[in-house]
Amino acid sequence: MRIQDHIGKITWTMMDKGLFMVYGLVRLYQVSLMDPSEFGLFALLDAIIIAISTLTDSFALNGIVKYGSRITERAKFNALIAISHIGISSILCGIIYLSRVQLAELFSEQGIITMAEYVPIMMILTLPRLFFIKFLLRETKMREVFIANGTWFFTMIGLTVYYGSNFGSLSLENMVVISCIGTALGSLIGGLLAFSHMEFSKPDSVIFKEFITFGAYQVAWNIPATIMRHLDLYIIQFFFGTTIVGIFQSAKTLYRFFEALIDGISGLYYPALVRMHARGDRTAEHGMTSKIISFTMFGMTLIVIALSLGIGEWLVTTFLSNKYLMAYQHFSLLMLCAVILPMMITAIIYITRDHMKALLANAIISSLIGIVVSIAIGLSGHSELVALGTMSYTFTFSMIGIIYAIKQEIFAPKDFFRAIPDSLNFVHSLMHKRS
Repeated sequence: MRIQDHIGKITWTMMDKGLFMVYGLVRLYQVSLMDPSEFGLFALLDAIIIAISTLTDSFALNGIVKYGSRITERAKFNALIAISHIGISSILCGIIYLSRVQLAELFSEQGIITMAEYVPIMMILTLPRLFFIKFLLRETKMREVFIANGTWFFTMIGLTVYYGSNFGSLSLENMVVISCIGTALGSLIGGLLAFSHMEFSKPDSVIFKEFITFGAYQVAWNIPATIMRHLDLYIIQFFFGTTIVGIFQSAKTLYRFFEALIDGISGLYYPALVRMHARGDRTAEHGMTSKIISFTMFGMTLIVIALSLGIGEWLVTTFLSNKYLMAYQHFSLLMLCAVILPMMITAIIYITRDHMKALLANAIISSLIGIVVSIAIGLSGHSELVALGTMSYTFTFSMIGIIYAIKQEIFAPKDFFRAIPDSLNFVHSLMHKRS
C-alpha cells in the first residue's frame, strides 16, 4: 500500500476528523458556559447515547462493511441490520427510561430522572445518522461522510454560538436541543447521500445464523470495552458525584481529539483490511497495518510532547473557566495514553479474521483491570486520580492487541519505527516529481 495512492481518501478522512476536533473546541466553550454539575448530567446522558450507539454498531451496523464485499448477499444482511439496529436501541432506551427513578436512587442524583427522559428522543434522531454513515464508509465515500458530519457539527456550532451570545450560559435542556437539531439535520443529509448505496431483500435462515453469530461476538467484546470507554463516568458518579464527573469529562473532551483521529483512521482501515483479507493479500495487510500504526504513533508522540511543553495547560486555561482548573490534572494523565492509542486499531484485525473469542478475552481482561483500578480509586477517595482507570484499560488492551497482531504476522516490532524511513522516501518522491 502506497500512501500517496490514497491521498484523496486520507485527506477527506482527516478533514472529517478535523470536524470532530473543531467541535471538541466548541464543546469546551459549551463546558465553560455550564456549571460542572450541570455538565456532569449532560456527560452522563451523552455517555448513554454513545454506549447504545456503540453496542448497536457492533452487533448490527458493522455488518454493513463486513458483508459489503458479498455483493449477492449484502441486501439480505442489510435488512437484518436495519431491524436489529432499531430493535436493540429501542429495548435499551426503554430499559433506561423505565428504570430512571431507580437509577437516580442508585447514583444519588435526582437529575438522572430528567436525563433518562431525554434518552429515547436523542436515540431516535441518532439511529438514522449512524445507519447512513456506515453505508458511506463501506463505499469509502469519505467526501460524503465529511458533508454529512459537517452538517451535523456546523448546525450544533451555530446553535451554540446563538445560545452563548444571547444568554451567556447553557443548561442541560439547551444542550439537548442543540444535539437533537444537529443530529436530525445530519441524519437527513446522510440519508440523501447514502440512498443510492442501500439495498434490501428478505434474508434466509443461513444468513440469519451467520449474522447473529458474528453480531453476538461483536457485542460481547464491546460491552466490557464500552464500560471503560464511556460508562466509567457512572463509576465516578457513584463515588464522587456530578461535579467531579463534569470536571473529568471536560478533560476527556480534550482527550477526544486523540480518539477522534484514531476513529477516523479506523473508519478507513476497516473496509480496506476486509477487502485485502478477502483476497488473501497478506503483504498488503502487513504494509497497511504497519504504516498506519507507525505513522500515527509518531504523530501522536509529537503532539504529546508539544502539549507537555505548556500547550495543554494553555488549552485548559483558555477554553475553560476557573470552575474547571482541576481538568488539566486529569488531562495530563490521559494524554499519556495517546501515544499507544494507535495500537487500539488491532481490534479490527481480530474482527476481519473472525477471531472474536480472542477479541472478547482481550476486552474482558482489559476492562476488568480498568474497572478494578477505577473502583480502587473511588474507595481511596482520590478523585484527582480517576483517569488511571482509562489509562490502565487502554494500556492493557493495546499491549494484548499488538502481541496478537505480531502473532498474525501482520505487524512486527521493527514496524514501530517504519514511519521514519517511509517519511523520508515520501518526501524524496515528491521532490523527484517536481524536478
